[in-house]
Amino acid sequence: MNDKMKRLLTPEGVRDLLPGLARQKRELEGKIQEIFGRWGYREVATPAFEYSANFVAEMKADLEDKVYRFPDERGRTLVLRPDFTLPLARVAATHLAGGPKPLRLCYGGSIYRYASSQQGKQREQTQAGVELIGIAGAGADAEVMALAADVLQELGLQEFTLCLGHAGFLETLLNAHGVEAEDRENIIVYFNKKDFVSLKEMVGSLDISQEAKDAILRVPHLRGGKEVLEAAAALVPAGEAAGPLAVLEEAWDVLEDYGVTRFITLDLGLVRMMDYYTGIVFEGYTGGLGYPICGGGRYDQLLENFGPQLPAVGFALNIDHLLTKLQRLKKLAPQNRPVFVGYGEDGRAAALLAAQRLRQAGDEVLVDMAPRSAEEAKELGLELGAAQLIYHSADNTETFRLADEGRNAGC
Repeated sequence: MNDKMKRLLTPEGVRDLLPGLARQKRELEGKIQEIFGRWGYREVATPAFEYSANFVAEMKADLEDKVYRFPDERGRTLVLRPDFTLPLARVAATHLAGGPKPLRLCYGGSIYRYASSQQGKQREQTQAGVELIGIAGAGADAEVMALAADVLQELGLQEFTLCLGHAGFLETLLNAHGVEAEDRENIIVYFNKKDFVSLKEMVGSLDISQEAKDAILRVPHLRGGKEVLEAAAALVPAGEAAGPLAVLEEAWDVLEDYGVTRFITLDLGLVRMMDYYTGIVFEGYTGGLGYPICGGGRYDQLLENFGPQLPAVGFALNIDHLLTKLQRLKKLAPQNRPVFVGYGEDGRAAALLAAQRLRQAGDEVLVDMAPRSAEEAKELGLELGAAQLIYHSADNTETFRLADEGRNAGC
């Protein structure tokens, strides 16, 4: 491939958004931030790159390997932001620590993670999310999940599932049945990947009791409503998992009061591969997509890395996946067709004045670049996708409604 051809390509894992879709994405992001604002969340913005030390210790090895690193002019290692929770925790601990609690913060922007081209994943992903910082308990856990459900419904999704689990349940079960630390890590990875074939093979080879093996392999089936909590409690010695299960039960009760449990599925095998999660974890799914559309959880020890320890919970929406789904459902806001202002000889001054008045009134206006006949202006307006032509000649103004076949033309 020659150099000219290479300049026409984008790197693997990133993409261009063309007119129309780029605008719809921006409008989608704006609507999400508007909903966050109605729930009392205030927007903050963080840099696209940070010091590497702020991230690496809090990520599992498979995510650590996906971070883009580069040195600054002093030789310090920086990373492109692979996650928003850590930067938001830093902001809360350094700039907002003295403010009233809880903090309700929201954000939007890109994260960057290396992914193999064979996986078909984007290396630049757009997210929007919230962090509720400085308060523990089921009320806070349920608020962020209810907010996630509210956003998805307002965007036009009526069929989605928020899978709710607890970061401590699986760890507690594995510890209670004597699984070694290295084996626990491998098992957790299999749960995260939902690779239950490999999980069964590995668990079968462990030097633990058959009862313990059966309990571990039962976990992927613990999905459903509140009734699965009783089944989960039976898999561990009495009282061992009482804490995580009690948290899930209380969160479920609050979510019932929010009226959103029809969207919630308890999933005791849910694992999210960030070390900072300490309590509830959840992910959102909708039909036709192989990836989560949102995810989050509780992280009560993370902020002590930057200052005082504060409990916190939050979630992020994957804007790219939402955009794909809403496109398929035709739920994205339709694009307005512009007004085309044309003119003949001696009509330019009047045309430019009229165009400016229309723009001030909120209309999208395209102005012709040269005088031409009304028929020629109509043809050009159609090519540009305009809804109507306002044509100025030396002594009068005419308005023409352009045919619907121009609706998808141009930009």
